[in-house]
Order: sequence, then structure tokens, then C-alpha cells
Amino acid sequence: MLKNLIPFRKGTKLYSIVRQKCPRCHEGDLFLNKNPYNLNMLDKMPPRCPVCGCDFVRETGFYYGAMMISHALTTVMAVIVHFTVFHYYGWEIAPHLISLLTVIIGLFPVVFRTARTIWINMFVAYKPDWKK
Repeated sequence: MLKNLIPFRKGTKLYSIVRQKCPRCHEGDLFLNKNPYNLNMLDKMPPRCPVCGCDFVRETGFYYGAMMISHALTTVMAVIVHFTVFHYYGWEIAPHLISLLTVIIGLFPVVFRTARTIWINMFVAYKPDWKK
């Protein structure tokens, strides 16, 4: 049923970002290991897409820009956690810090990979006819 949802259909940026697929062919994986919590392989990407050959390492330092995406995602998470905790505990600092640190540290691998995926998708367009 989820495959039929419009935003997640092949050919959209959201498909590539959510499934962490090559932005050009939407078939090859962006990361060597699908598990983001395998911290030894967290940032390991093949140099090229194994399916279409798209260059994932476009230039030295290309993924430094993903830090800005990561910062934005973390800020959104922090605001959500803050308002949720504030609703239950008010202005008490301990629940805020514990909740915020738990969420940020727990979701760091997911945010890291999502930021890289968003960043490369900003520069590479989907080409359904990449085989030609």
C-alpha cells in the first residue's frame, strides 16, 4: 500500500531521499551498508553508483554542505522535543536536556545519512533514460 503513495513514487526526490537511492537512477544504494546504526560503516559510500555509474564524490569536500542540512534537521527535532517536553514539564531544565540529548544522540546516524542524501539530491537530477 505504501508503494502507491504519490510522494514516494520512483522519479521523485522524496523517493530517493527516503529510500537513500542514487538520485540519477533511483536504483543503486547511496551507502554500502543499509543499517545507519552500524557506526563503522556510517559514512561509507561507493565512489560511483553500482547501477548507473553516477559519481557520488563529485569533488573534495562536497558533503560539507550537508552539515547545514543536518543542522536544520536537528533544529527542527529540538523544537519538536522542546514543545513536547514543555507541555508536560513546563520550564524544568532537566527533562528538557535529558530528552533533547537522548533524541539527538539516538537519531544522529539517521540525520547524518538523510542530510547527505538531501544534499546530493539538490545537485543531481533523476534521469529515467540514463541507460541511453
